[in-house]
Amino acid sequence: MKGFEKAGISRREFVHCAACATAAAGTTMASPAALAAAAAVAGGKEAVHEFAYGKVRLTGGRIKQQYDHIQSHYLALDNDRVLKVFRENAGLLAPGPNMGGWYDKDGFVPGLTIGQYISGLARLGATTGDKDIHAKVAALVQGFGEAFVKGSNPYAGPKAQDQWAAYVMDKYVVGMIDAYRLSGVEQAKKLLPIIIEKCRPYISPVSRDRIGKVNPPYDETYIMSENLFHVADITGDQKYRDMAVHYLLDKEWFDPLAAGQDVLPEKHAYSHTIALSSGAQAYLHLGDDKYRKALENAWKFMEPQRFASGGWGPEEQFVHLHQGKLAASLKSSKAHFETPCGAFADLKLARYLMRFTGDARYGDGLERTLYNTMLAVRLPDSDGGYPYYSDYGAAGEKRYYHQKWPCCSGTLVQGVADYVLNLYFHDDDSLLVNMYAPSEVSWDRAGGTVEVVQETDYPARDTVKLKVRKAGNGRFAMKLRIPAWTKGATLKVNGVAQPATAGQLAVVKRTWKAGDVVELTIPQPLRTLPIDDQNPNLAAVMRGAVMYAGINPWEGIDNQAIALPGALEAMPDQDQAYRVKVDGRNLVFIPYFNVDTERSTTYFKTA
Repeated sequence: MKGFEKAGISRREFVHCAACATAAAGTTMASPAALAAAAAVAGGKEAVHEFAYGKVRLTGGRIKQQYDHIQSHYLALDNDRVLKVFRENAGLLAPGPNMGGWYDKDGFVPGLTIGQYISGLARLGATTGDKDIHAKVAALVQGFGEAFVKGSNPYAGPKAQDQWAAYVMDKYVVGMIDAYRLSGVEQAKKLLPIIIEKCRPYISPVSRDRIGKVNPPYDETYIMSENLFHVADITGDQKYRDMAVHYLLDKEWFDPLAAGQDVLPEKHAYSHTIALSSGAQAYLHLGDDKYRKALENAWKFMEPQRFASGGWGPEEQFVHLHQGKLAASLKSSKAHFETPCGAFADLKLARYLMRFTGDARYGDGLERTLYNTMLAVRLPDSDGGYPYYSDYGAAGEKRYYHQKWPCCSGTLVQGVADYVLNLYFHDDDSLLVNMYAPSEVSWDRAGGTVEVVQETDYPARDTVKLKVRKAGNGRFAMKLRIPAWTKGATLKVNGVAQPATAGQLAVVKRTWKAGDVVELTIPQPLRTLPIDDQNPNLAAVMRGAVMYAGINPWEGIDNQAIALPGALEAMPDQDQAYRVKVDGRNLVFIPYFNVDTERSTTYFKTA
């Protein structure tokens, strides 16, 4: 315990913190201090708000299937194995097998994802109320904290401190933030300033931009600000707010974006997208409209960068537009989208923009990215095999990354844990239904608690039913996102038709009562999306928000012109499969999220 005493934590305090963490395990609410700190955020205004973890639950469907599997997978990770590299670094007893790959002391970024595992688990625990998950969070925080304070090096290996000091510290920090706020682990709050001050000497004193995938500097100082604003809220210490402001990448990123300049090409795609979340927190904390404008313009500039899946950044780099670069990447690369990491960043950006504007188009983008990227990744194995890149080429495969325990193993659990944040939003007087999946939401408001249950087989089928289980005083509006790509959507409340316009929020204002039923039908037409403006006849098949891929493709299929989507016919007795005859052979299309280990082709020449 000498390390903790040097850091300002006595043996008695450490034992007390560990006991608090164990006692708090199983809570789904943050401590009163954490809630007060979160409520103190001021500055930029929100049109709508996210629901807290625990207020929205998935109850069935494809999204919940993956959510449950990921929860089980990360709960079952061996604590000793995850902590081993940190205990070795501190000279402590280190039982358990090595993790291997990127994570080990001689790996690419030793110990890089422990904070993300803790963060994702805390989010899952806060949503599900699973006491075992909270207990695991507490145990990981205790084991990490003891090793971190005792070790002379805050990083588990020299490669992390030399090239990735800011990146890794940011992951440590988000783990402690969520362990404290969502699992009630008081020890995590005490560790926050210790982590930052111990890592700080290794971090560049100024924020440094990162260009492309391989060009140094590799470290991503500008991603830290989002979590440093949260640390300032939790601790009440102004210096962390100042540090957050200091590391914002204004000159190279936020200033030109806010001014309407497209500076995306050649930027490292993931790191600059996740940095937009730092800009979002800057807007919320500082009230500077520059950051909100930067996010809106970044989204606009990202639209032509996107594949049909919603993903972007072949070889982890934004491309120059109007040069056919996306199409060229299909043959030059198998790394078209850095998927769990990129999807995590993209979904956060969409949610922030939903919060700031309430605009349905960001919900459309969020839905498209979720279904075709994060939801579509291959499930991990038991020894560090994790998905990383999506491959949209002529014979694409869902592969594991070539090294074990990559960065995407951290964003996978965080991103899936955040699925519940994507479904509903609210303001004081309205419930916004943003995504359609079997779920339930509990909305605590001044007029009394409102509970709504959603039943649907969407996107396999077109119909959605929402039932009001509790209405409070009934005086609220319900807003439903009508996707821009649909045609002929219909909306009924207790059998009475209501207006529903594609690309807008359908607003139903009435005095609700328990038992009221909303029925929504969203036709999902087949269509194609060209890959870029230089290749209008190279396109992917979409049904609604869902990207379809041709499975078991034969060599040369990408060079054969096919009358898509008109020639597609539904497979008998299947909701989500289509086929077309090409030279006497069946080419079968299924949702990309249903592709498993088959080879698949995403883009085809259209006749």
